Amino acid sequence: PFHPAGVRSLDKDTMFMPGSSFGQPMVDQFGQPYPVAGQPGLYPQLMPQPNVPSPASQEKAEDKPIEDLQIVGPETPSANNAAAANGAADRSAPKMPSTMQNDHPIISQKSGMFSDDEGNLKIVNFAVRRPCCSCCSVILICLIMTILLGAILGGDGGLPITDGQHQYDVFDTRSKAYDSYRLALERTDNDRDELKKAGQIEPRQANTIDIVYWIYEAEKDGGMFSADALDDIKAAEDIYLAHPDWKDYCVLEHFTPEGEKIPDADVQCVKPLSSMTIFYPDAFDEAVADQVMEELANEDTRNLYISIAPCVEKNIACPSLLDGVTGADENRTRALSESIDTITSQWTGRLGNPKVSDPVKMAKFCAYMKLLPTRSPLVDFYFDKEFSIENPVSMFTRSVFRFGAPREGYQRENQDKGDQEAEVKKFVKDELLSDMDDVANKGKSDDTNTFYFMTAIIFDIFVAILIRDTISAVVSVLLVFYYLWYMLGSLFLASTGMLQILLSIPCAWFLFRGIFQIQYFAGLNMLTIFIVAAIGADDIFVFMDAYKQSAHAGPEVNRNLQTRLSWVWRKAGLAMAITSATTCSAFLCTCVSPIAQTRSFGIFAALVILWDYILVMSLFCTSVVIYHNRFEREPACAIPYCCGCCTQGCSCDNQKPTPTEMNLSSFHDGIEIGMDKITKFFRTTFTDFILSLKGRVIILIVVLAWLIPAIIYVAKLEPTKTAEQFLADDHPLQYSITILNEEFPSSAEDPGLRTFFAWGIDTLDQGGVNQLMDDENVGEVRFKEDFTFSPQCQKKLVDACDMLQFGYMPGSQVPDANPLIRELVKRNEDGFFSTKCFLHSFHKHAETMHNVTGSTSGLLDIDRSMSSNGTVSLANMRTAMDAYFEDPPQQVEDWAMVLENVGFDGREVKWVSLEVECATLDQWSTLPEDTVRDVYEGMLDLARELDAFVGDACGAEGVLMTDQEQKFVFMNNQRIYRTSAISGAVIGVAIAFVVLCLATRSLLLSFLSTLSILCTIMSVIGVVTMIGWTLGTVEAILISILAGFSVDYVVHLAHAYATAYGEAHERLRSAFAEMGTPVLSGMITSVLASLPLFACQIVFFAKFGTFLCFTILFSWLFANFGFMALLATLGPAKPKDTDGEDQGRKEQTAGASFGSVEMTTVTNQME
Repeated sequence: PFHPAGVRSLDKDTMFMPGSSFGQPMVDQFGQPYPVAGQPGLYPQLMPQPNVPSPASQEKAEDKPIEDLQIVGPETPSANNAAAANGAADRSAPKMPSTMQNDHPIISQKSGMFSDDEGNLKIVNFAVRRPCCSCCSVILICLIMTILLGAILGGDGGLPITDGQHQYDVFDTRSKAYDSYRLALERTDNDRDELKKAGQIEPRQANTIDIVYWIYEAEKDGGMFSADALDDIKAAEDIYLAHPDWKDYCVLEHFTPEGEKIPDADVQCVKPLSSMTIFYPDAFDEAVADQVMEELANEDTRNLYISIAPCVEKNIACPSLLDGVTGADENRTRALSESIDTITSQWTGRLGNPKVSDPVKMAKFCAYMKLLPTRSPLVDFYFDKEFSIENPVSMFTRSVFRFGAPREGYQRENQDKGDQEAEVKKFVKDELLSDMDDVANKGKSDDTNTFYFMTAIIFDIFVAILIRDTISAVVSVLLVFYYLWYMLGSLFLASTGMLQILLSIPCAWFLFRGIFQIQYFAGLNMLTIFIVAAIGADDIFVFMDAYKQSAHAGPEVNRNLQTRLSWVWRKAGLAMAITSATTCSAFLCTCVSPIAQTRSFGIFAALVILWDYILVMSLFCTSVVIYHNRFEREPACAIPYCCGCCTQGCSCDNQKPTPTEMNLSSFHDGIEIGMDKITKFFRTTFTDFILSLKGRVIILIVVLAWLIPAIIYVAKLEPTKTAEQFLADDHPLQYSITILNEEFPSSAEDPGLRTFFAWGIDTLDQGGVNQLMDDENVGEVRFKEDFTFSPQCQKKLVDACDMLQFGYMPGSQVPDANPLIRELVKRNEDGFFSTKCFLHSFHKHAETMHNVTGSTSGLLDIDRSMSSNGTVSLANMRTAMDAYFEDPPQQVEDWAMVLENVGFDGREVKWVSLEVECATLDQWSTLPEDTVRDVYEGMLDLARELDAFVGDACGAEGVLMTDQEQKFVFMNNQRIYRTSAISGAVIGVAIAFVVLCLATRSLLLSFLSTLSILCTIMSVIGVVTMIGWTLGTVEAILISILAGFSVDYVVHLAHAYATAYGEAHERLRSAFAEMGTPVLSGMITSVLASLPLFACQIVFFAKFGTFLCFTILFSWLFANFGFMALLATLGPAKPKDTDGEDQGRKEQTAGASFGSVEMTTVTNQME
């Protein structure tokens, strides 16, 4: 510990004289170094001035200002050394720098498991001796873990991110029903004889493999059915219809409406769902249209038509419906129906038809059709929900074009389906896409805005969006990097800091997947890049600020680099350990969620924060050593940085002293080491404002003025009532989906949610299910052993089918009498309820099996007492089912239904189901929880009615009701997100309070810190409610992890206050001086990391960025102003302890718990 100009290297026993590599120790009998003649800078010791009164009568040195303590040489009682001692004592002693206002302990020579006999940490000693070796070793370990992670993920095959199929609570009733039906379908399908299944041949292009959805928006008040707007629609749709190869890709119509097979040479494309079929008809008799509208304008005529329409149009339930109706009324209604048919029968969609002469009249005719339940399915699809006879103007319309499969060269739709889809996609991209983009170009038409989406190319759109939004992550990283560079003033430190941040993700992933064997890796986990960018930068600033503070910490701390870095390691390490533990614990709160996706995110985020802490204490620490040795000072050698960074010695004789040696010299020479401007601002100006009464009153007024409305808006937060969005409002795809969800009523042509009522399927066996460890295992399917597909069961199921189709009540034959069916089930284009039942085609197919039985009824047993259509006996069931699957019935739609409505495993029928289309829910949109729950409860009621009617006959009571689009499952997810948002926030705050209690050992500090966190949570929720957010899925997830983001800054300041000594104002000033700068830098870094997310098109990313930004800002504001103002008012003092006359006074420092080091005052050391 000599002046750098007179030292080459140093250990605890030997001082080496300048000019040689090895010298003799210059010490007295007490082991203290002698002053070297002609060289100022003798290692100072802090002690009372000589010749002062005895300790019993003198004022304690510790109570004096540090300026009153003199820097002198050691007292030497030996006579031979008296002159030297007196000379040293008589020397004019400089004062300590004014920036050092607190006593700084020195380290006693007491070794421990982690420290040497000088009190230095052994891990720091190694890093100082071999910094390059240490740095490279840490990086190598991280790279090995990354390579091993790649090998593990590569061995798993496929994408490393878990498929979103099971993002729900697998133990919930709705989830069990969904998985039970799905797995039962897979089990029986797999068990079925594959050879027989492989022989099935489906008609060419009979099924839909893809669709193109067009949405049109009117720019003018005349709506979409003005002459000019119709021309725009026609131009868009002729892209397909006029293409010479369209017939090779469209869905082909193989059967007449009566079910007769059309010869292959005569098949044509199924007409598209388009209003052009209406406005470009084969013919339009305006006189007939006027007559129909005139009659339907009469309410009595209209009501009569509605009441007997099933009989008049389909000859259904005529005796009951015509009861009380006069013959004249019946005839008049039949004539009206025929007149309507005269108009609608011309809507063939034939290519080349001319536009209708009076589009306005045709639109008004369609408005009258919407009033008739049996006719409205013909027009509902094409008109918006505001369209009516009072307002026969539709501002929106839509159309659908379908692509068919199996294609030429394939036997079935599912045969090499990916290849068939690729052929369709290639055709669209090569032949159609450029024209589609041209039509959809905004500004193409003054009358119409046009949008489209297609399943085959929508994936490419999403990839493009993901790539664009991924750039935001890159921008975030770059912003953090440049700010680190600016604040640290070193490209080297900024680079290693970013490397540490980035390496924490694969290292945590290796621990997550390779060590803990957690297979469920949610896509949500990738957001940790933004979290660790913010928290990692905060840790870097805390470490570097401690390193800068060590320059002011006194000569004992700056004795050498090992001592200095040990002080930094302890001080910064404990501060970061507390905040990291709090943040990790807050993220681990998500483990209470029953949804594996949320648990996976919480665990992974906690591991990332843990690894960031490990790397900042290892990799970044060694980088600071390299920075200290090679970059913090200008090189003195002829060749810059010629000295190796891994060795203590250097062959450059003119090397300048190290920064630590310069700090030591400055202390001896009384040179004040300057404080950076930001730290000085926090220590003086900012602290003075917080301590002033006026400042605290202003803070109180502002905080209350904000918190009151914020809390009011928190109370206004309510669950979302609209469909949740995936993309930003202004994205064309999202805009078109929003139009579909909000501007159109449900129509017969809209694919309603397919809802199944199944008998024979039992609930899953879920023993040993753990989604985190096995993301594919949700349970084992079970079948009810007592289920039997007997003739009695078949009859009841056929009756139930009719009941669903026509809306009968059980035991009744009156259509539309069942309110549940009328409310829940969508009507099809025939005006009846959309129900699918395989039994009709199955029985019809069995009746044609003459070659098997020789009977005219085939395998069908005709029992008029049971069913007019007959049933299949259990003895003939396997034969009939084998034939049914080998030779599908001509009605292809029926064949498609049978695959998902009967569980035939090749030996017996294990289960059967009936299917309806929901009137309210569809396959595309996500509606609010309350809306879906009403439908779900209604479907359960309908299921109970059906089971009471069917269950006994099939031998297994208990019907399973579910959908296969996860709408009911997601409804439960919405409830979980809402409740977990509250529980997650509460648990996070509670954990923060416990950690704060352990860290500060003060209930008051812990309470005030927790109050600051609660204010942050209230403010963030309040402000997002103000800007229009509702409690949807994204918001619930973010609120549940809010506490994890809110704790860092207040914990840093609380811990700094807890470890400071003196009166409350002194402790406050010390806390701001210690943590003001790193907390500010951490806040700025976090905000910079969040800003690029604002521009993301994916809603979750954009909301996450907004949420992160507000959380960081409010957390910083309440920590620095609210929390510290409360401490200035209520904060306790902390005098230094006195342990007795022999022990002296001891000061417990921030790092005392690291390395078993005893920290004592100078007085105790001198004793």
